[in-house]
Amino acid sequence: MGNPFSRGGYVSLKGHTQVVAARFLPNGELVTVGDTSVRLWNPRTGRAEKVWRFNEAAETLCCSPDGRFIACGVRDGLVFVYDARSRQQVAHWQAHADCGQGPLVQFFADSTYLLSAAVYTCKLWSTRTVQLINTWDTTLLTSLHIAADCTLIAIGSSVGLVTIHSLPDGNAKRQLHAHRAEIWAVAFSPDRSLLVTAARDDAEGLKVWATKEWEMLQVLRGHVAAVLDIGFSPNGSQMVTCSIDRTLRVWRQRPSTGGTPSAASLGTTASTGSWRCENILVGHGDVVLTCAFSPDAKGIVASGARDGMARAWRLADVPQITVADAAAHGVTFP
Repeated sequence: MGNPFSRGGYVSLKGHTQVVAARFLPNGELVTVGDTSVRLWNPRTGRAEKVWRFNEAAETLCCSPDGRFIACGVRDGLVFVYDARSRQQVAHWQAHADCGQGPLVQFFADSTYLLSAAVYTCKLWSTRTVQLINTWDTTLLTSLHIAADCTLIAIGSSVGLVTIHSLPDGNAKRQLHAHRAEIWAVAFSPDRSLLVTAARDDAEGLKVWATKEWEMLQVLRGHVAAVLDIGFSPNGSQMVTCSIDRTLRVWRQRPSTGGTPSAASLGTTASTGSWRCENILVGHGDVVLTCAFSPDAKGIVASGARDGMARAWRLADVPQITVADAAAHGVTFP
């Protein structure tokens, strides 16, 4: 793939009226969804290499970690699956009935299973046969993320609860009273040691949880409005978040200098270190709805916004935003 997305720190990708989800394939190709289409972008030219169109709004997206498939959720309750190499549709079906939304979707690591979720219900499907393998009910869900080892799923709810289910059986293992409002984003770190959550209008901001004991380790403040998406870098040392405040923030985990956990330090432990905002990405003209790290470890972040623009940022080339620069755009460092 060479050195994509390197001109001036970012490239802008135009075509959608709004971009609600952006995700990478393992080879670094970027896929976006919005309006009534899914687009696969050529990182060298900045042009859509393939466009899939629908009769209804396309609202959710996922790419399989092994690079074989792309799936999207389309209103009302439809799921479409495409072969990432041939660009051909391999399946579509009515995954959820009368749900009024595109189902949230995520593949298992080896593409064997696809999970879909809408309203109160999660369903596990065979990707090859589209056979329903398992189904279970949970809280009124607003977000989800499957851990990389595919043993746990975190489900954010409309009432501030995060429910942890085991996979593939779907049994509820734990509930976290994480926030006081709708949880719009949840994300496991690549090694599953951390879970990060974000909610609507929560003054406490992002929360970092240790999954061993399900204790809160840290609160990350900085965004001046709700966080809508969270993504980890492949090695787990960086994290990107995006917000209604029209910005993205890049966070880095600092190695701990030792010491023992305490309530005053919000439980930050020697094994996890702490997180600090290291840069703010400014340029979108409206709410930033989605963000993701490229899985190919090239330091590239994708974002998409309500202004219809998708961007791919090469972090090594993005200017450092100072406190003064941030203040000029109405945002502040924590």
